[in-house]
Amino acid sequence: MFVPAHPRRILTTVPTGAPAPAPFVTYELFEHLTHGPVALAFTTLHGLVAALGEAQPWVATSLGPLAEGVGEQGVRVHVDPYVAPGRHNWQPADLAACVRKVRR
Repeated sequence: MFVPAHPRRILTTVPTGAPAPAPFVTYELFEHLTHGPVALAFTTLHGLVAALGEAQPWVATSLGPLAEGVGEQGVRVHVDPYVAPGRHNWQPADLAACVRKVRR
């Protein structure tokens, strides 16, 4: 599955007590009219790009871990959803800013 997501970092400490950044990925949630926040998953990368645009960050994952992870927060997964055409959530400038932030 191809899922809208983006990298994050949190500051943690290593066994020596020194601070170190720890990378992780967060799934992006979208507001649904009747189900509240939902996670979107696409069976093809082409489907994700067609629905959300080329600048949309994503990860590839299995449906099981995705559903389990977001299900703990009461969030549903919508597979290959119809996304109304319009302004995409992520623009190329947003993606570039995210990359700069993550690389720091």
